[in-house]
Amino acid sequence: ARALGWLAGRGVSVATISLVGPDNALLKTAVRAAQRKGVIIVAAVGNDGPASPPAYPASYPGVLAVTGVDGRNRALPEAGRAAHTDFAAPGADIISATDAKKTARVRGTSFAAPLVAARLSTFYPRQSNNAVEPAVRKLMAEAIDLGKKGHDPVYGNGLVCGKCGR
Repeated sequence: ARALGWLAGRGVSVATISLVGPDNALLKTAVRAAQRKGVIIVAAVGNDGPASPPAYPASYPGVLAVTGVDGRNRALPEAGRAAHTDFAAPGADIISATDAKKTARVRGTSFAAPLVAARLSTFYPRQSNNAVEPAVRKLMAEAIDLGKKGHDPVYGNGLVCGKCGR
């Protein structure tokens, strides 16, 4: 909660949260406060599987919920579900620094969410409540539809940043 306040106070326009849990009053309040200042929150749906209950903060209103896909653009079998899913991004075989001289392949929705946030930040460089919806629409326009035609509960509006992180 303090980190969101700190980011919002410094003008950060897009924030990523790669942790999940049950509904939490403090986190909900912090998310709403950041959103009122014009911060777009992008959150991972979690890795507890599709039968798990909705994860937070991804399930809060206005938070962009992100799932992960593998190299064949299939939903990760361990990917959880939010009350809604907005976008998918690569979440498997992502190359990540593990220390100053090493890298490893990582996996999970927590690695997909920052890819969506990074892409979104190109459309939304500054906090502005009037610019949130147009920025999200631009991201939706470039997303590649996966799954059922149009928005669906597994892939949301589609794949963002399909070649990123690989």
